[in-house]
Amino acid sequence: MRKIVVFLVMGILFLFSSCTKEPIPAESLPTGIDYSLNTSGSSNYGQLSAIGKPLPEGTISRKRVNYPHTLGYDVYNGEPIEVSLEVLASETPIYTEGYMVFVEGIPILSKIKVDGVMREKEKYMHIVDHREETTTNVNLYFEPLGFQKEEIVEFYIAYIFTPSYIPYEYYPLYGNTHKIMNAPSSPVKIERGSDSTTKKMALFPSRTYEIPNEIYKMYEHEDGTNYLDSDPIVELYDGSGNQIVQQMGANGYTDLKIKLYGGNSTQYRLTLLIDQQPVLISGKDYLEVTLEKGTTAEFDFTIDISELDRKSTIMAVAVPYEDTFQRYITHSVPVLLINLDKPQAEEDIVPPEYKYAE
Repeated sequence: MRKIVVFLVMGILFLFSSCTKEPIPAESLPTGIDYSLNTSGSSNYGQLSAIGKPLPEGTISRKRVNYPHTLGYDVYNGEPIEVSLEVLASETPIYTEGYMVFVEGIPILSKIKVDGVMREKEKYMHIVDHREETTTNVNLYFEPLGFQKEEIVEFYIAYIFTPSYIPYEYYPLYGNTHKIMNAPSSPVKIERGSDSTTKKMALFPSRTYEIPNEIYKMYEHEDGTNYLDSDPIVELYDGSGNQIVQQMGANGYTDLKIKLYGGNSTQYRLTLLIDQQPVLISGKDYLEVTLEKGTTAEFDFTIDISELDRKSTIMAVAVPYEDTFQRYITHSVPVLLINLDKPQAEEDIVPPEYKYAE
């Protein structure tokens, strides 16, 4: 699979040691939970509308039907892990949804079966169409390779709502339609370790600093609590430090910044995705960072876009790993990336006032 090379302005500092986590007791796991997403992209974890019954308009409901309730975790013994889902879309002609798998924050290749038909090709993301009031049976298969026997690792399935670029007449950008559902992690016990182990390699951010007071106050609630005390945020900026929903590139390159801040002191694996494909960073599909509570980690990138089409989408995804209070995927608003070196079509024209995020 083609990888996109990134020249990352940072140095390698040290190695993280592996950490084995305790399995989650079966009695503490959710039973029969639906994972639902409405058309605005907000998620409702634990909504109890049953599969097969009418849902509120603009909602997708997902239910895992082979959850390992007895053990409390999946077991990897050399055969692919299978996650079987029943997916129901409410009253709308069609929903398009993407599926990605992260293991310990690392994006991995997987296979998919849709309504009994296996798609042979392994991919980082699979796109599935869901028709209104119709249950779609989705089976994902993946192998958590590179971990030691007896380790307990966490995997996430990222449900990507509207994964393809769709221009809109009054808001011809990408971020207003593309969302990742905030689904929690699930544990896997490694019964058969692979020959190689996952390298725990830390990459130093371009800079680290305290969250600016004006930013911190933006997330303060009326009761005095603050969103940033418990929840992280990841954002994309252009090379000048302006937050963006559209980015231009020319002469084969474009400059970006990623900012990760908020939440508890947590270790993250940060992946940059272009058209839902991991960008190669210093020889890997991800970079690692330990984010201390109350601080911002900022990264500078120069991205080679010479092989990209005129229109692409770019997004940063931060996934926690090892011992952490944070068990949810965090992602930036997707950015429409325009390669100015490629010919322009009429539908590519975006008014300049839409360039920067409000």
